[in-house]
Amino acid sequence: MNLEEVLQSLPADAYEAIVEQKFSQPFLNSLGFDFQEIVPQFSVGKRAVDHAARKTINEDIFLSTHQNPYLYMEVKGRTENLADENHKDYRRAALQLKQYLLSPESETVRWGILTNSNHVQLFRKHGKVVHPVTPCLALAGDCRRVIKDIKSRLEAPKRGLIVAVYNNKGGVGKTTTTLNVAATLARQKKKVVVIDFDPNQSDLGDALNLKPLRGKIFEILKSKELDLRDAITTYKFEHPKLREPRSFDIVLADELVTELDEAKFKQQVKSLALRRALEALQDNYDYILIDSPPNWRIFAQKAVIAADVVLIPARHDNLHSLQNAGTAITQFIPEAQAKRREFGEAGPIALPIFMNNAFRPTGPQIQLMHQAINKIIKEARRNANGFDLTPYFYPKSRQGHENRKMIAIPYMAYISRADFMHVPAAFVFKPAHEQYLNLVKEYFI
Repeated sequence: MNLEEVLQSLPADAYEAIVEQKFSQPFLNSLGFDFQEIVPQFSVGKRAVDHAARKTINEDIFLSTHQNPYLYMEVKGRTENLADENHKDYRRAALQLKQYLLSPESETVRWGILTNSNHVQLFRKHGKVVHPVTPCLALAGDCRRVIKDIKSRLEAPKRGLIVAVYNNKGGVGKTTTTLNVAATLARQKKKVVVIDFDPNQSDLGDALNLKPLRGKIFEILKSKELDLRDAITTYKFEHPKLREPRSFDIVLADELVTELDEAKFKQQVKSLALRRALEALQDNYDYILIDSPPNWRIFAQKAVIAADVVLIPARHDNLHSLQNAGTAITQFIPEAQAKRREFGEAGPIALPIFMNNAFRPTGPQIQLMHQAINKIIKEARRNANGFDLTPYFYPKSRQGHENRKMIAIPYMAYISRADFMHVPAAFVFKPAHEQYLNLVKEYFI
């Protein structure tokens, strides 16, 4: 039977074993994998993912060698709710797949599929980041279109991860974070481009002593014919003690757009204009970092909508930055996801919040911060449809095991010194580089 016939033959309440037996092989076949390229119950540490797959490479047949898997698929029964991404069935299944993908044994795996034969969702792994590429897609009806979409993504994967640095509060160090994360990734031999998408301040360009553009970005965002690659400048830091310059690429802010009426800008520049412009860069870069403005208006919205993931700095000593970080996760990022779903895409997910420029707080300060965070978490559960912010503030916590350890970048005078030098601190000061390297390893590599 072909896949459509299989779907019609499955009982509406088919258990996992039935879905696994009748659906899994035809589904993977439809994605282009033959029986020699699929291994059921593939061992991942002490557990097993339902299926792993990889194309045959010369004489290396995956069914024989079980080496270098490329894709994992986790299968659930039709009675499990995978259509609602807020449902406990979906959250449990998605977490399970993510754990498989991030296992030390899964270094070569780049994709994950979650399905119960009613719905299917594709996930991408980029370093330590696992993020959905598609929404939960219904297989009933236009099954061939869904298969074609997933297959095209598997066969032509994008190289770059798009990261928006955002908090709806100024003064939390978004620009500093963007520059130093870029510098640190560049020092790890990653190809990086940063986007200054805060034209009202142009802080990112100012920090590097580079003047903003005028009109170029606006024209690129308006037109499908123009290419963002034509707006790229390379920033280089050179020093006699360095064998080669340290560098990354940058797209500077466009000062012209600050003079335009916002309604006119919205009319001429579509919601996904920045996303589409950045897609032209994805095959040339490992990371694309967007410095976003501190508000939820047109530029911040387009930056977050364009992203795969959102990195959120906050301040442990600033209540509003903590509250706004929670609001970004429970309200603004879901708005961006809804907009991307209109185009058949999953939209951005939030990475755990990190405390930026953190002084060494005293016992009472720590207690006040945790009290404030606990209140923010409780309010989100009550007012945001039960949304649990705990893993975003306390990423080391597990159900039944509270762990209040938080990700943080400490206060460093090196940051201010580097600002005066117009260079990222991570390029010139070893302590700054070490701290941002810890951050980059926590999130990305």
